[in-house]
Amino acid sequence: MEIIRHLSNEELTDLTIESDQRSLRPTLETLPDWARASTERPEKFWQEQRSIVWSRISSSENVAATRLVRRSPLLAWSAVTALVLLAGLMLDRGSIAPPHKTQVDPDHELLLAVERAVHNDGPAALEPAALLAEEMVQDISARPPIRKKEPTHEN
Repeated sequence: MEIIRHLSNEELTDLTIESDQRSLRPTLETLPDWARASTERPEKFWQEQRSIVWSRISSSENVAATRLVRRSPLLAWSAVTALVLLAGLMLDRGSIAPPHKTQVDPDHELLLAVERAVHNDGPAALEPAALLAEEMVQDISARPPIRKKEPTHEN
């Protein structure tokens, strides 16, 4: 014990590793013999092992299917309840949303004012001028168009 107290950490680690190796060496040396012995079993043993494994698999599948059948209605009702709650929350949140603030575009407002002024008949004082303008437009559209002859270029 007195010797161990005077050893450094590295020396203690080396001593521990050596001790572990000495104790594991017999186990590791017999491991190949154990592996050979376990594989040298008769075929009947391996068939029994396979049948036991397959019976466990089929019984676990049957148990899982039974549990699924028992839980199916519960699962369906849980899903329906969750969907109803989700839809209710979405509808409730939709009514809380603040109204959107619209920005006024001054150019658009000006265009709307011009359009209103054009469609408006105008003041009563300008009605004679409007009638005169209409007569002039009708007179111009009633005349046949004037065709000018292109000058001929003689060479």
